[in-house]
Amino acid sequence: MKVLVVDDDTIARKAIAKALEDSFDVILAENGPSGIEMVKSEVPDLILLDVEMPEMNGFEVCQSIKDLNSQYKDIPVVFLSSLGSMNERLKGLEVGADEYLTKPFEPEILKAKLSKLLEFRQDRDALKQQLDDANKAAFQALSGTSEFGTAIRFVEKSHSIGTYDLLASQFFKATDQFGLSCSLMLKSEHEIKYFTSSKTNPVVSPLEQELITMLAAAERFNDFGTRTQINYPHVSLLVKNMPVDDPERYGRYKDLLPFMIEVANATVRGLNIESQLIEQSHNLGKSFDVVKQTLIQLTDALQENQESVADIMNKMLMELDEEVPRMGLDDDQEGYLISRVDSAVTDANGVLDKGSNLKGSITNVIRLLDHLVEQQNQMVDKAVASKACTDEVIEEEGSSQDICSDDDIELF
Repeated sequence: MKVLVVDDDTIARKAIAKALEDSFDVILAENGPSGIEMVKSEVPDLILLDVEMPEMNGFEVCQSIKDLNSQYKDIPVVFLSSLGSMNERLKGLEVGADEYLTKPFEPEILKAKLSKLLEFRQDRDALKQQLDDANKAAFQALSGTSEFGTAIRFVEKSHSIGTYDLLASQFFKATDQFGLSCSLMLKSEHEIKYFTSSKTNPVVSPLEQELITMLAAAERFNDFGTRTQINYPHVSLLVKNMPVDDPERYGRYKDLLPFMIEVANATVRGLNIESQLIEQSHNLGKSFDVVKQTLIQLTDALQENQESVADIMNKMLMELDEEVPRMGLDDDQEGYLISRVDSAVTDANGVLDKGSNLKGSITNVIRLLDHLVEQQNQMVDKAVASKACTDEVIEEEGSSQDICSDDDIELF
């Protein structure tokens, strides 16, 4: 350990150096100003300081060293002086000394006291380092907790988001709190949309769109300089200012962002499915209309056929009434013919009656289709209205649970 001895008395300096040379690396200064300069150049582990010196006394030198900066403030200072009154000791304590010893001194006692002070300094430095490490760890934990809370809030809102624009907006609210500049690509079944967190230039440039699209087919993580792109099937995020010079933050963001993107990817997938279901519902309604119109046409045709058959039968009966007497048939033949015609007419009327019953069944089916179409349209309208209400509340940073809840709505 390096000990600086500051004393204007040459004999005293040599005596102190002789006493300490076996245990310490001793450097000497003959007055206060040169001692201060040696503190700056040598940065000793301990300073042994005389009180009575020309130009600057020991108290002034000690105060000057303590005022330099924090690097020198914690160096232990021991006064070694022929003055040992209570007043001198109090002055030494006031200017920041750690020990006050008097001349003449016993070499072994001096070495023991200096060794004890140096041990104390080492223990203090170790404790200070532990405290600094603990404070740093606590700060990192608090930062990580805050960032994790931001990610969790995004996840909570993402389940109620109904549009790609709102999803991107909520995602960027989280990344803005991380201090990240980002671009986002969302892929649906029919289109690709690009978004940017920039407020001054809210449009993703064609070059950046091309870059994101090309990298979307690459690995999950793509790092180049301070840029990182993270890819999922429906979502790709380009971060343009990853804190590569801060490993702790960089590591946290590499954990948090994939978690958020995976949730966003599930939201996009859900929006795609919901869009397909709504489209399917509309198509189903159109199909119901086609079936309904076909059944109506079938019913009308059936009615017309029944009326035609009835007219034909009536006309045939009228013609038989006129022609049978002219046929010259005997009574048995005439009776047989009339009996057969009556039987045929009776069978035809039975068929016509069944046709009337079938018409009634088709009419009931048409009414049921009308009801199903109306119910389906109402469900779609309610679902769309509920989603729009939820989006509006999320934009206003409110809770959609009470304002937009509708326990009767169940989409498909």
